[in-house]
Amino acid sequence: MVDFEDEIIGAVASALRAQFPGITVFDETNLSPETFPCVCIEEIDNYTYKRTIDTGSNENHARLAYEVNVFSNRTRDKHGECRRIFAAVSDAFTGLGFTRNSMNPMNINQSTARRLVGRFTAVISKTGRISRR
Repeated sequence: MVDFEDEIIGAVASALRAQFPGITVFDETNLSPETFPCVCIEEIDNYTYKRTIDTGSNENHARLAYEVNVFSNRTRDKHGECRRIFAAVSDAFTGLGFTRNSMNPMNINQSTARRLVGRFTAVISKTGRISRR
């Protein structure tokens, strides 16, 4: 199995922490964060990229999908803070070679917080090379 989850999440988390000191980053979805701003980055899919299976049935590439949840509970401009953080997430993922497939606001039960959800996909080789195929 091609597995670079820790490296990918680590790279995005490092970029976020450099730009937003004090931000909380989780490597799994937490729909009720206790600290804000908060970003949850989770690998939601990792499957064999069938086009590159060799004659020995070896996996050479995998298609990856990540879901990102961004939360803010600022009294003022929580929507703006979510969008700025999401833009940084998007920059980090696209810098690695991913494509952003979506970004959507999501309703949450607590009216004091704002949430944006997005997904990013790419194909990665067994050596860690990422492409947007």
